[in-house]
Amino acid sequence: MTDAGRATPWRWRKLGRVFEPSAYPAFAGSHAQVPAPLLLDDRIRVYYADRDASGRSFPTFIDVDRTDPTRVIGVNPPPLLPPAAPGAFDDEGLMPACALHRDGLVWLYYSGWNRRHSVPYHNATGLVVSDDGGRHFRRLFDGPVMDRTAREPYLAVTPWVAADSAGSALRAWYVSGTRWERVGERYEPVYVICSAHSINGVDWTRNGVPCFVQTHPLEAQAHPSVLRTEGAWHMWFCYRDSHDFRDGGGAYRIGYARSRDGVRFERDDARAGIDVSAEGWDSKMICYPSVIAVGTKVYMFYNGNGFGRSGIGVAELDGTLEI
Repeated sequence: MTDAGRATPWRWRKLGRVFEPSAYPAFAGSHAQVPAPLLLDDRIRVYYADRDASGRSFPTFIDVDRTDPTRVIGVNPPPLLPPAAPGAFDDEGLMPACALHRDGLVWLYYSGWNRRHSVPYHNATGLVVSDDGGRHFRRLFDGPVMDRTAREPYLAVTPWVAADSAGSALRAWYVSGTRWERVGERYEPVYVICSAHSINGVDWTRNGVPCFVQTHPLEAQAHPSVLRTEGAWHMWFCYRDSHDFRDGGGAYRIGYARSRDGVRFERDDARAGIDVSAEGWDSKMICYPSVIAVGTKVYMFYNGNGFGRSGIGVAELDGTLEI
């Protein structure tokens, strides 16, 4: 099916929770946050961010059956790559954002973390590569490939990266900070989704213009995931309020937007096709969607309550997208 003229909502059928960190105490910590799937010949590798006892995030992965993505066939013992050098942009945490095949390697874009005193943290985007199918990685650079600029002074993270329609260059949709908002006793970040393009995947051209508007000034938009059909780009993302968003009334939900040029999107959250469940592990929050086509099927890996503390789930799109 194509999306030409489509006005009805997409419909995602939840297949269930795939992975719960507490079920694997020998390998996992407290979280399985921001799933980033990579299609391999015989499996889907799902990278995610775990957390150690100090609360620092580190990347690892699970493997699931590509014909049954609810079936875990492997759990990776960390580490995925060596620790960052002291003082580097990612020396206090890493979270995967997007994995892709490029130039015979696996590329993994990720968010690096530094703690701050004036606000809780600073984020920037790094890039690591693997020559063994995505099992171990090495840094291409000690510094970030996306960071603050004159026009984007706060953060630039969690890019979703894909080839453009000609296949010769790369596009990215990423999270750009607009400010820090004082909420109670701490500051919370407010951010929007913007687009970028690159020839080499390292040097990015960005204009800092949001892909679509916020529904209100304190909305934070995060983790875009984009698929292209014959005539359109389709984005699923998550959004939250800046108040009461930790499993409360302002917690993350998944939205949807559509574009013909991949730059300016028309937002229509009513078409997202997925929401929180009535009860259970994803009843308070649903976030960090990552959409992947496997043959004629399209799957969405996502997190539920607690920003990934409750694990990773998967849903299947009813019908097919002509990718």
